[in-house]
Amino acid sequence: MLNESPNLRYLSVAYCDGFTDQVFLAMIKNKKVTSLEALDISNTVNLSSEEVFDFLKIYGNQLKGFMYTGNVKITEQFWISSIKHMKNIRIVVMGTPLGWFKKIATRIHVDQIIESFAINCPNLQRLEIQWDPETIRFNENSRKFIDHIRLKCSRLKSLVLSDGEYYEMVKSNFERAERFKIVRTTTSYHTSMVNLLKYYHQLLFN
Repeated sequence: MLNESPNLRYLSVAYCDGFTDQVFLAMIKNKKVTSLEALDISNTVNLSSEEVFDFLKIYGNQLKGFMYTGNVKITEQFWISSIKHMKNIRIVVMGTPLGWFKKIATRIHVDQIIESFAINCPNLQRLEIQWDPETIRFNENSRKFIDHIRLKCSRLKSLVLSDGEYYEMVKSNFERAERFKIVRTTTSYHTSMVNLLKYYHQLLFN
């Protein structure tokens, strides 16, 4: 069905077991993604990160929204390599919640991910990092990387993190700079890309 559809601008296939490498490659081959601006492939267990990265290298700079959560094999190396190919990105959701339950063995060094966004993504507006406090790795030097994203991503409206020590560090950093209500927890807020839909404003009502 996807390969018979017109050229897509918005594609959400979260939790779709049938969205495989073969399907994704066929869409790319048939030029169904040349106008794609928003992509949600969260929890697509049959789609490999290698194919996702190859896609981002070619089409990442045209994306405004990208959601890729639920893959326990994804570490900071994937994101550090990918973010530099997403220069125009506005919305990103990443990570895997409940790492203890899904048995994530690797700790995620969040500082380099934050720094990659600060260097490469000046238009970033919404960022959600779903890894829980037991999975994220940081230290006192993390404050300088938080400074960088706060200063360089001046359009940032929402930064969502799991409640914990790192969340408190980021929240206090932004509030000292009088940027209130930007840092939020995943328990009370979830990031969406629906505002990137072409007719989103027509869906709004009082």
